[in-house]
Amino acid sequence: MDLFEQTLETPSYLCDRHDRLHPWAAVRLCQEVSEAHSKATGIGYEELISQNRIWILSRAYYNIYRRPSAYEKVMLSTWSRGSDGLFAFRDYRMKSETGETLLTGTTYWPMIEFTTRRPIRLKEMMEHYECRQEEATDHSVLERLRLPDMSQPDGCFEQPALFSLIDHAQHVNNAEYVRLVFDCLMQTDFDLEKPFGLEINYQHETQPNDMLSVSRKQDNGATFVQISNSRGLSVAAKVNRL
Repeated sequence: MDLFEQTLETPSYLCDRHDRLHPWAAVRLCQEVSEAHSKATGIGYEELISQNRIWILSRAYYNIYRRPSAYEKVMLSTWSRGSDGLFAFRDYRMKSETGETLLTGTTYWPMIEFTTRRPIRLKEMMEHYECRQEEATDHSVLERLRLPDMSQPDGCFEQPALFSLIDHAQHVNNAEYVRLVFDCLMQTDFDLEKPFGLEINYQHETQPNDMLSVSRKQDNGATFVQISNSRGLSVAAKVNRL
């Protein structure tokens, strides 16, 4: 099964005050369709956790052209583009009923041991996995994101890693970081109704009850967001106009 598709109706509880899908919710839906595809092919969460293994998200890039309205029907598709032995590559595309492209995405997923958090080589597992050599974005190769000097940010706040942010991998869920990125970004006059790109790197996991420090810096036409925890840099993100 090289292509997995789901038709869904945009839930109102994932929408903002203007009845448009939140960016963090779009990422959450991508995560859910990934799990559905992985489960259908025998390497979903339940299958892997029994082997002391889990997937985690390391790098991602999303183009968001238009955020669907509440109750709007969309088609969300995902596929694997293979791996390099350490990262599995997964792409996404969300379309409206009329065929309008709403979102595209490219992501890198390593697999780790659940208890030790050590990476697992993917060569043997991915040898027989059906892949699709189609690139959803022009960011098929994701390098480590470099932040500008963040010592004098344009804005910042702190957020504890409370119970509601933690998922079954026992860390802050990747979509919750996107929520924090846009909570910080929307302190400016950024217009979510215009197309934008989001690039995000996940570096150090955040455990329950840790404290997150979120800071923002505009540089060279883009907005960068740094999220740190007690172990150092947790997330680096960049948001720019398309």
